[in-house]
Amino acid sequence: MQFTKTIETIDSHTEGNPTRVIVGGVEIPPGKTLWEIKDQLQTNHDGLRRLLNFEPRGGGLMCSVLLMPPLGAEADFAIIIMEQEGYVPMCGHCVIGTATTVVAQRLVEVVEPFTEVVFETLAGLVRTRVEVFNGEPVSVTLANVESFIHLENQVLEVDGLGQVTLDIGYGGDFYPIVDADAIGLPLNASHEPEIVAIAQKIRAAVQRNLKIGHPENPQINECYQVQFISSKTENGGHIRNTVVAPPGAMDRSPCGTGTSLLTARAVSKNLIALGEEYIVEGPLGTFFKGKIVHSETRNGVTYYRPEVTGRAFITGYNKFVLSARDPFPEGFQVGVK
Repeated sequence: MQFTKTIETIDSHTEGNPTRVIVGGVEIPPGKTLWEIKDQLQTNHDGLRRLLNFEPRGGGLMCSVLLMPPLGAEADFAIIIMEQEGYVPMCGHCVIGTATTVVAQRLVEVVEPFTEVVFETLAGLVRTRVEVFNGEPVSVTLANVESFIHLENQVLEVDGLGQVTLDIGYGGDFYPIVDADAIGLPLNASHEPEIVAIAQKIRAAVQRNLKIGHPENPQINECYQVQFISSKTENGGHIRNTVVAPPGAMDRSPCGTGTSLLTARAVSKNLIALGEEYIVEGPLGTFFKGKIVHSETRNGVTYYRPEVTGRAFITGYNKFVLSARDPFPEGFQVGVK
């Protein structure tokens, strides 16, 4: 058969959420910076994201990572993270999955008990430490970009819910933090339709009423996900956490950038001390371990440097192909407005 595209990927899941690392078949667009390369992908080659993330090759939570040579001297790789709705500055579960992949495939020199891998992301440098035992990756600790609380105690009118109080924070992406207990929302996988429906209403209210912007990186200015928290944990966590990613799917993992933010929030509210472990459960009962290793205040904003530890597991080695006769050359989404 004749194919117009052949793309090689290595798939994994991080505590339940999938990552698809692109390792072959894609020409890297030109650009002097990672943001320029991202803009080229978004403007001229967005079919790649759609082809790999959407049905029939992907699904509602598939994320793809374009693995590239580094642009700067400090990193081992540059990566661009592509989600269902677009390109994101940072994704913790994707970085944990990618670090596991490059170590499992010996794309870096592997040493025991820990192998260091540094990634350039749109949000900045992310350093990872991969625990290795008998040659296999066991867990990944990522030193994320700085987290901070952006807005506190915002009261918004949300369709169908009335007034909802929330905080806005940044952990590599911006999130509104909503107390699920206060609105009677169980954070279990069986409640996904209800969780997603409420998240979409909250997201719309945030976009209508609040101005979002990173104080030191003006290119990061969107709040496109929603984070719910609950004190009703099941597996010994300090807090339960569920993030809804657009256009409408519940993160199966405890969310790496979300864990970064919640750990920073816990230190800022004196719930834990600097360097103390904070266990964040996800909707499947898996968890990430977070801790804040450093904090400093600049221009009135207190920034927290988080570390997040989680596990990823290789799930497949794929060679995706596209037939010239395929009626869906960029995939499709069902139920998305």
